[in-house]
Amino acid sequence: MSPSARRSSRAAGPAIVAAGSIGAVTVAGCLPAAATAEGRAISELYLGFIAIAVAIAGVVFGLVTYAILRHRAGGRTDLPVQTRGNLKLEAVWTGIPVLIVVGLFVATLAVLARIEPRATQPGAELRVEAFRWGWSFSYPAAGVTVTGVGLPGPEAVVPVGQPIHLTVAAQDVIHSFYVPVFLFKRDAVPGRETLFEFTVDAPGTYRGQCAEFCGIYHSRMPFSIRAVSQAEFEAWLAAQPRSPAP
Repeated sequence: MSPSARRSSRAAGPAIVAAGSIGAVTVAGCLPAAATAEGRAISELYLGFIAIAVAIAGVVFGLVTYAILRHRAGGRTDLPVQTRGNLKLEAVWTGIPVLIVVGLFVATLAVLARIEPRATQPGAELRVEAFRWGWSFSYPAAGVTVTGVGLPGPEAVVPVGQPIHLTVAAQDVIHSFYVPVFLFKRDAVPGRETLFEFTVDAPGTYRGQCAEFCGIYHSRMPFSIRAVSQAEFEAWLAAQPRSPAP
């Protein structure tokens, strides 16, 4: 191989690693911007995982590429110097992955500790019941229920910037409460109530969908969450007809 060709081959390795890193970062950038405080915590954790994965991939592929290009046979027929082992090096490449795994585990627990607790005074109590093929959103304290079947689906209104306490249940089969920009999904299981909270950062309408295949009209189970100011929420709630939850 000529010197120029050898230099080109050596340059190709880092270029491949850089291209892979850019690709990984691009994929991470496809994650929708989180619309809730809990979603931001999940997004930060996910991006941290991606950054560490890209760094590890860069080191591994970089060293492998360097070893392949730097130590090519080059027409030699004799064996290279044989090394029996290096305990210090082995301890390093064992210890570093262990520390990374422990760090990711601790970071995951910290994020769960941020998103799992429930506020003592939430901005709204909302009970969500899924059924084939629609949703029922009830405000128990106000005696208000919003129900919708098929397209375009019901719309629940919540105050912005306050924790919203949800109780999710199902009447028939397993469904799933999923709003993509919340970066959060919870199944609705018959005979079991699931509790969680979210805090919407900015006013707006956020579309959701049943994310668990539940039958022939699964695709016709959309819903939306509309976040408004506290005054608008109270006015909307007062204008709704009072009815018992189904």
